[in-house]
Amino acid sequence: MLKIISEPIGTGRERACYVHPEDPRLAIKMPMGEVSDQTERDLKFYRKLKKRGIKGIPHVPDFHGLCDTNLGRGIVVDLIRNYDGEISRPLNWYLAQGVPIEEFDPFLEELKQSFLDNLIIFNHDMTIGNILFQKSSTGSAQLVAIDGLGDVVAIDWLDRFPWLVRHKINRRWKRFMARAHRTPEVRQQRGEMMDSGSSVPSKQQ
Repeated sequence: MLKIISEPIGTGRERACYVHPEDPRLAIKMPMGEVSDQTERDLKFYRKLKKRGIKGIPHVPDFHGLCDTNLGRGIVVDLIRNYDGEISRPLNWYLAQGVPIEEFDPFLEELKQSFLDNLIIFNHDMTIGNILFQKSSTGSAQLVAIDGLGDVVAIDWLDRFPWLVRHKINRRWKRFMARAHRTPEVRQQRGEMMDSGSSVPSKQQ
């Protein structure tokens, strides 16, 4: 049994995430209650990827199984770090620092294309807080979706048809981007721009 004594590196509505106590390259997602729908959804999502023989997608953490800890049973996934070892921060953190969301457009488009290429469905509640900005070198970076993956529909037989899956991804992506532009961080940026009379927020990445 693994013993977790560190503070979580992130928390959501249902789960907390910890650095693996024996391997700093891994993270453990732990339910904060007895049951976590997100954990069940994650397991279903990764089982489907395994069945399809898909692994090593740069924009999705790899799954490394379940583990028993002093806090209960959790799932083990890649811990997303920058090239310098720092744990990658979520997209909403950068927006809160004043980095315009438009600066992430190429990375968001790359993430969307990865979902389309690999037929990865994400659910309706995926947010910019579920997406990390990973700096893979001094001159390159990518977005990694760490939560909100998989589908929530009870009947998913239509997902056997790639063209229907891509249609669903495109439809949900459009809604996701609309929500991203309505987040408090982006609204604050827009307000600051109006107050200053500037077309670009003052802070840069």
